[in-house]
Amino acid sequence: MAGLALAACGGDDDGGDEGNSGGDLDGKQLGSLTAEESQAVCQDLGASLTVTKEDLCEVAGAFASAFGGADCEATKAECMSEPEQPTEGGECATAGFADCTATVAEYKACMTAQVDALKAITCTTPLDPSGEPPAACAALSDKCPEILGGQAGGT
Repeated sequence: MAGLALAACGGDDDGGDEGNSGGDLDGKQLGSLTAEESQAVCQDLGASLTVTKEDLCEVAGAFASAFGGADCEATKAECMSEPEQPTEGGECATAGFADCTATVAEYKACMTAQVDALKAITCTTPLDPSGEPPAACAALSDKCPEILGGQAGGT
């Protein structure tokens, strides 16, 4: 879910094109961005949205509890005790931007909402069984469903 989208946008900041930060591009459509602008958007998001190991372990515990009958806290503790996995740096995955009419601002709002929803999952909060993206993703879902891995209309 969001983790995949963010992992694709994470990476080392090479200091790139400082004149085109992701925030300067909010009104542009994703499909009209240059490769450099697309990278700026991803780097901007990668720098502002963080998912910690604890967040990921909470999600693992909640899913194990909901779908596998395992104890959430035990699964989380096991996950936390595992060594950190190295993260891949490099280019953002922006192939879904081609022909996308959603704006950079709509994309950012959706990615932020997805990270917030991911961070809200704990061992004491129930999972949303609908699997629907957050409401902030409606425009992105309608205009560029391939970015969210679905079809038009959010299905």
